[in-house]
Amino acid sequence: LQQKTVEGQENPLPAIDAASVQEVQPYCSMWNAIYDCLFFCINGDIYNSMTPEQQEVIDECGRLATQYEREINRAGDDEIMNRWQNENGVTITNYEDMGIDSFKQAVDGVDEWYQKELEGQGYDDAKELIETFTK
Repeated sequence: LQQKTVEGQENPLPAIDAASVQEVQPYCSMWNAIYDCLFFCINGDIYNSMTPEQQEVIDECGRLATQYEREINRAGDDEIMNRWQNENGVTITNYEDMGIDSFKQAVDGVDEWYQKELEGQGYDDAKELIETFTK
């Protein structure tokens, strides 16, 4: 971005902020991406050796930890965006102001093209794969 080799990037606001990308990125589009969090994992053998009651506690703790992680990540977004605007002059564009329909029109047909490309490479499940990400 700083060398103008690329014009944009996509990352969560805290990651962008930690790398000080806002110093060289004059625009930020809040495009309503899917939320992709870290996994809450446990060894399968250990989990399966627990009683159903213990598994229920682990499952509930995992749900609560995930909810809390999302809350603390999102809590800083407003502060980050305000600071970027005030200190770095970053222009923030909200999802509602983007004209998303024009993007949809611009890529209309790409999924069919991509399916044919995958099928040409021997992926018989190309349609199902694409539908997984488009529904």
